[in-house]
Amino acid sequence: MSLNLKLQMRLSQQLIMTPQLQQAIKLLQLSRNELEELIQQALVENPVLDETTEEEESGGVETAADTAVELAPDDGDLIHNESHPENDQDWQEYIQSGSGIIPERHVGGDHDELSLEATLASAATLQQHLLWQLEMSNLTPLEREIGQQLIGNFDDDGYLSMSIRELLQANPGLHSRIDKARGKRSLSLPVDETLAEQLMDGRHQAAQLVERGKKKKAPPVFEEDLEHDQAAHKSRGAPLNVKPRVAAVVEAVLRHIQAYDPIGVGARDLRECLLIQLAAMGLEGKLPYNIVRDDLKLLEKKDLRRIARRQKSPLDDVIEAYKLLMSLEPKPGRPFTSERPQHIIPDVYIYKSPAEREEGDDRVGQYRVALNNGGIPRLKINDYYRQLGESGKVDSSLTQEYLQEKIKAGNWLMKSIEQRQKTIFRVTKSILKHQYEFFEQGINFLRPLVLKDVAEDIDVHESTVSRITTNKYVHTPQGIFELKYFFTSGIDQGHGEVISSKKIKDMIQRIIGGEDAREPLTDIQIAEILSKQSKIKVARRTVAKYREALNLLPSNKRKQLF
Repeated sequence: MSLNLKLQMRLSQQLIMTPQLQQAIKLLQLSRNELEELIQQALVENPVLDETTEEEESGGVETAADTAVELAPDDGDLIHNESHPENDQDWQEYIQSGSGIIPERHVGGDHDELSLEATLASAATLQQHLLWQLEMSNLTPLEREIGQQLIGNFDDDGYLSMSIRELLQANPGLHSRIDKARGKRSLSLPVDETLAEQLMDGRHQAAQLVERGKKKKAPPVFEEDLEHDQAAHKSRGAPLNVKPRVAAVVEAVLRHIQAYDPIGVGARDLRECLLIQLAAMGLEGKLPYNIVRDDLKLLEKKDLRRIARRQKSPLDDVIEAYKLLMSLEPKPGRPFTSERPQHIIPDVYIYKSPAEREEGDDRVGQYRVALNNGGIPRLKINDYYRQLGESGKVDSSLTQEYLQEKIKAGNWLMKSIEQRQKTIFRVTKSILKHQYEFFEQGINFLRPLVLKDVAEDIDVHESTVSRITTNKYVHTPQGIFELKYFFTSGIDQGHGEVISSKKIKDMIQRIIGGEDAREPLTDIQIAEILSKQSKIKVARRTVAKYREALNLLPSNKRKQLF
């Protein structure tokens, strides 16, 4: 066999991921707020871009409708297509129909009234609330600094997220300053020396801590915290270099902060949090306090009879203590949570149109799909820069090249935004066709649907459908939903029948919502109810999986004793 060199000509096509194409694909998956931020950033970075006004729109200002970038039906991605004028014609017809056109966003003047959101004051965070109380306390500057370090490591629930040992090892300078202050006795808070030894001694047992709590009537140091210290310390492979006398000072400041509002803040676990609240109520050493200290795991299981035997107390007294403990706050930082309800602005509307259907009407049944174009700026190329770039009357070739590059980038951005709007419209319309019964009768008629079904319907790639349904919301007669909500798996019932998993979840939630709180239903009983009442065959483990997805507790933890 001989080897020969030959020259061959071959014509092929391939899709190259240019920066412009990457930007167009990125636009598909942006949420509405992210798109507005991107447009505002483009207005700042690209000097040839302007926002249109009402006068300019009425005068027929040239926008993205002038030239076209079409969505390729084969791959669903944006490509520049100059050899297929029929695609350009479809694009022109779409633009002229008014679908996907982005209207002007009004920019208020200096004397416009402020919106309601602009007049709202920000709520104080948990850390700010605690730091204010710390500044009001009669502490030394060093103790205040220790308090600031501790408060800075409280999580949103109000718990200390790191151990005292870790805090001091992360701040060696603070460790040395506390050690010197101990030698000069220049601290205001009393320090428990016995507590310092227990903080640093990892060989003690939980029983010793419980006994200490009984004798000295003080909240015990918990073994979990010490084990956490040892594990973290062992992973670092460094010798223990935190002095007990220094750790005791930090513990004293922490105990001082634990008396702040809200009561229970600064605890290291649930047990300590509840004990702090009970001590503040004057119940230290009483039955509720002892139950939390000694039998918290039994309390979680609601095994009150066994608690009564261990505490050697009447069952009626244990019941009263249980009622009191259920009124305590397990998350002291809850009132100061910074999370606020986010108002969703739908990207598209589906509404009922009872008017008679006309020829060429694009309705699906009695429903129409309409894009929500309000609030998104409509862009245009500045006429001056366009003429300057086309005329070539500039000082240098570099300036000419810069203008042309910016005009090209601006045109591509406008076309990409138009294409994004068009794709949202097409995907929503396809979802409406597949889930028509849902819009008519509700969640019980939601059908199993996958991305491939919609992708094949509108001739795009599945990845395009996935991107365009991310963080996009639709307003329907049944409520506001994310577009991804309508894509759901199903459970085969045999004979070709498939039930949507969302329908089953909704039924499980309704069954649990209507159960007897004193005799909650088990997962097996829920599966039997689904089988008898709705003829839905589902396994117990599937019920448990869906129940956990709905953040619903198992039956033994849902049970209410009284």
